[in-house]
Amino acid sequence: MINTVVFDLGGVVLDSPMDVIADAEKAAGLERGFFNRIASNAAGAWALHETGAFSREEFITRFEEECEQRGGKIDAAELLDTIESYAQARPRMIEAIGRLRAAGFRTAALTNNWESPAADWDVAGFQALFDVFVESWIEGVRKPDPAIFLRLLERLGASPVECVFLDDIGRNLKTARELGMMTIKVTDPEAALAELGDLLGIEL
Repeated sequence: MINTVVFDLGGVVLDSPMDVIADAEKAAGLERGFFNRIASNAAGAWALHETGAFSREEFITRFEEECEQRGGKIDAAELLDTIESYAQARPRMIEAIGRLRAAGFRTAALTNNWESPAADWDVAGFQALFDVFVESWIEGVRKPDPAIFLRLLERLGASPVECVFLDDIGRNLKTARELGMMTIKVTDPEAALAELGDLLGIEL
């Protein structure tokens, strides 16, 4: 029986950074998806930054080098600043989390991100919305690696079948399903909340 709802942050609880990234690609004269292809490399600068292996400064240097090697030029510092300033919480998701908690469900966050003290999702009040808050840069491992999901489950004291996981990235949902979690892909937030409410039998 599901008693825990696990949320990704960017693109789920927070606005998706994909629009910002697409705008940056367009401004740099790059095809759509250029950054995502580089960021999906588990051995690349983006992934390593999300595991806390790189400082901000080292990431900027290495990511710009990776982009240049693939024919693109980008100001990585500006890109980070824009993504962080854009990462605003979605009011409907915050409302839904409150309703879940009031109904007795546990809530957790499982997110790939980097250390960014100025971002809104780093404030203490935001983390208080969740019973467990797991960030890749602290853990040294990122989704879709099963290890970060298993750490989340251990801290929750939960089995996978007790959890439903919401994410906007297919490869992350695939790992969750393989571990035994229910999953909901978030493309449209309202549709995702309707699906979650139907699954749990509550009004969100």
